[in-house]
Amino acid sequence: RPERIPRKRPAGDDEYADEFLNLYRRAVKDRLRGGTVGVHLSGGLDSSSIAMLAARELRRQGAPPPPAFTWLPPLRDEPPSAAYAPEYARINQTAAQEGLQVYHCQTRCPDDVFSFLRRDCVYYETLLSEESILPLAANLGLRVVLSGLGGDEGVSFNGRGYDVSLLLCGRWRRLAAECSARKENPIRFWARLGLRLVHPALPSHLVRWGFRRRPRQLGGRWLIHPAFAQRIRPFPDTLKITHRGIRRTQLHLLRIGWLSRYLENYAGTGARYGIEYRYPLLDRRILEFALGLPPEQFRRGRWTRWLMRYALRSVLPSAICWNLDKSDPARAEPIQEVFAGAFPALRQEIAARAETMSRARYVDIPRLLDRLDVDRYLARPRPTPIMRALSFLDF
Repeated sequence: RPERIPRKRPAGDDEYADEFLNLYRRAVKDRLRGGTVGVHLSGGLDSSSIAMLAARELRRQGAPPPPAFTWLPPLRDEPPSAAYAPEYARINQTAAQEGLQVYHCQTRCPDDVFSFLRRDCVYYETLLSEESILPLAANLGLRVVLSGLGGDEGVSFNGRGYDVSLLLCGRWRRLAAECSARKENPIRFWARLGLRLVHPALPSHLVRWGFRRRPRQLGGRWLIHPAFAQRIRPFPDTLKITHRGIRRTQLHLLRIGWLSRYLENYAGTGARYGIEYRYPLLDRRILEFALGLPPEQFRRGRWTRWLMRYALRSVLPSAICWNLDKSDPARAEPIQEVFAGAFPALRQEIAARAETMSRARYVDIPRLLDRLDVDRYLARPRPTPIMRALSFLDF
């Protein structure tokens, strides 16, 4: 019952940071048991901190640092492009500071995509990258891989809902200070807050209004066959987040089920290689700590994920600790190209077997074939609906 977790007693930033860091070290240490351990390393706040804490604890135990696996493709002789360079730099900083051996693993060719999609109901494109990590991890004799999954819902939550909660609680002076600290246009800042308060899902509402003249496909964006959708009347695509408070938003994210699906898919994928994934940031002690924090520990001026950054300022390089950019083009763009490279063969096989696939009656095959256009996909990648349809079909 996460909604019953009591609020923590008021304390200063240093006290909260020390308590969190102690819990975090214990959570990582507890997950180093039971076999040789590797770590994910994306260059972000969550995975980098787990890798560093794991390396330091293993050294304390007299063991070598864990091998680190990244989804970024390996560099050849040429330096990375300007768009990709920050991701490589952050990973290299972590590796150099802790003496980590980094393995660059990524999906290599469209044949890997075919092999991946022939497994039933694998929803997430991130697991496609993991397919290249797991054989290597198994060959290295690993039995455990530590992942940063779950941080965004817990202690490294980005603070969505903070501004609206300040407005509703009448803390307008603090709200004005937040606006000033972020150097935002005051008119735009207050107008956005007012609109969000009147209609929490305003952007989606406007999009629906703009497309109201077009006939909406009954299967929605998930490529469900119209006749099947007519029979089952599927639920809406997503449950809207109201953003009317940090804790309320966190509880919503923990309840909607996507995190559980991730855990199940990772568990099933790793089990094929005898590897268990573990998640220090989903430690119960850390989640209870995070859900009891006051809102200002998540958002402080322009800094989202405030407490996580503040607590790790002496652990992580500053370029990682205070980085606000969560985009990852060096990882995402190459895998999107590999995924799209499989589309011509996929279209041909699905079109040829549409009449014989037993599950085709549940999928809108014409729309799926239309989505499997390489140029259209690369112009606006939306892999999850395509991935779900393809992994469901029996081809």
